[in-house]
Amino acid sequence: MPNDDPFTLDLFGNTSLSSGLGLGVTAFGTTLEPRENHDDAPEEPVPAASQRPGKTADNEGGKNIHLVADRGLARGWRQRAQDNIAAIALAQMIETEARPATVEEQAALIKFTGFGASDLANNVFRRPGDEEFRKGWQEIGTDLQEATSSEEYASLARCTQYAHFTPEFIVRAMWAGLQRLGWRGGRVLEPGIGTGLFPALMPEDLRPVSHVTGVELDPVTARIARLLQPRARIVNGD
Repeated sequence: MPNDDPFTLDLFGNTSLSSGLGLGVTAFGTTLEPRENHDDAPEEPVPAASQRPGKTADNEGGKNIHLVADRGLARGWRQRAQDNIAAIALAQMIETEARPATVEEQAALIKFTGFGASDLANNVFRRPGDEEFRKGWQEIGTDLQEATSSEEYASLARCTQYAHFTPEFIVRAMWAGLQRLGWRGGRVLEPGIGTGLFPALMPEDLRPVSHVTGVELDPVTARIARLLQPRARIVNGD
């Protein structure tokens, strides 16, 4: 039975599916006449003004770190491992003293890179079945164990497969891309925030009108991120 509905395709009565582009795009044979519209034109929506995030008890007393240059990372892997351990011990001390990190302390904390690089993951931790650290890494490996609890140590070792922080030049390029697309601030969610390089490199004009929430699986890294971005909401979880 013919169907005169121009928005219905007859799959059996004609060849509508084989016409045009083969998807029924030109199968609407009936020409639709424009209907007069006497309704008033809708008013243009007024864009909501971006709001500065208000202070809470969790973000008072400290300032977020904002990088102008790079982090000043060491070139050698041994020194990076030592900087990691120094940052872990420093973060524990600051947390025990229940105070925010100073600017100088944040400069040391931001050098924490995790242990995801193969030169660190394969040397700082014992390989399965080995009782000793690799030759030349005994002192650094022992220092890391002594600087962390057993749970923290296990987490750092487990997270080596994830601890690959985005380099600064890529973060800057992504922020530039967002600005070019017209993003002018708001809520930012980073599911794997690491030490918080994305908020640390956020363009200056976006900082007052943006609020960052970061999720970090490793508790050691999450502790450092809170000290580097005290005005952000850092969640230790998956």
